[in-house]
Amino acid sequence: MRISQSRANLMLVLVAILWGSSYVFAKQVVDAGMQSGLINGCRGTFCVAAGYLLFHAKINQMSRRDLKIGLTAGLINFSGYYLQTAALRYTTPAKNAFLTTMYVVIAPFILWLFWHQAPRRKDYFAIILAVIGMALLSGVSPANFTLQLGDLLTLISAIFWALQLIYFAKFASTVSSPWIVIFLIGLVQGSLGWVCALLFERPSFAHVHWLQALVPLAILAIVVTFLAQGMQITAQHFTTPTAAGIILMLESLFASLMSVALGFDRLTPQLVIGGVILILANLLMQLDLAKMPFVKRISALH
Repeated sequence: MRISQSRANLMLVLVAILWGSSYVFAKQVVDAGMQSGLINGCRGTFCVAAGYLLFHAKINQMSRRDLKIGLTAGLINFSGYYLQTAALRYTTPAKNAFLTTMYVVIAPFILWLFWHQAPRRKDYFAIILAVIGMALLSGVSPANFTLQLGDLLTLISAIFWALQLIYFAKFASTVSSPWIVIFLIGLVQGSLGWVCALLFERPSFAHVHWLQALVPLAILAIVVTFLAQGMQITAQHFTTPTAAGIILMLESLFASLMSVALGFDRLTPQLVIGGVILILANLLMQLDLAKMPFVKRISALH
């Protein structure tokens, strides 16, 4: 199936909406007493079960190349998520969210360094706008920003998220089916999650409210991990990693709006201004400025 870049970008906006809503469900799971390893283990298990139930015919026919790409994607995904979650023990959620989005800055330079794909001139302006918008959304400013251990861990996780963004575009989108990759990501996530949970989190098992955690955990696994990442892999085959990264930064805006709608946070000027700047950054990425009438007129004068 071939789709246009504009349709692929719209799919990524939907992915950002789904990811943004996931924070509410993640909060419910954490409030139920689950820790990172156990959450990963259960999410991966749900994802594997749903994937095999729906796409067992394709999964049974996966090639050795599919297996290699899927397992590599799973390792990158797990590393990013685990480091990002571990960092929250040593830093604030706002700084964690802000530094995580640095993957949008890192990804173009990885592409430039290893694939010699230089960013377009407007990409630099869009990235700067996106970072400013995200800083406003998360409440991070030079006055209250100091680097700590958690910030370093978050920056390392951002490298893995940048690698995932590029890997999805370059390799994961070329397998025989994106659902094979999602199945294998779930397999790696679940296996390593259970290993971490059994080694480091066993004392907390007795304090988990399983009935309270089950429904939001299933939504996280099936809707956010399985469905959204499947859409991401499909869409990234038809757009650029830089455009995908800036669109996916809208996740933080949708998360904030969802939090306001459900009464967890207040609607603040920072949220409005930061959200508008993020939207402007996305419009800058999507518009072909060379075809704009006023740009044509200016070019004609020169």
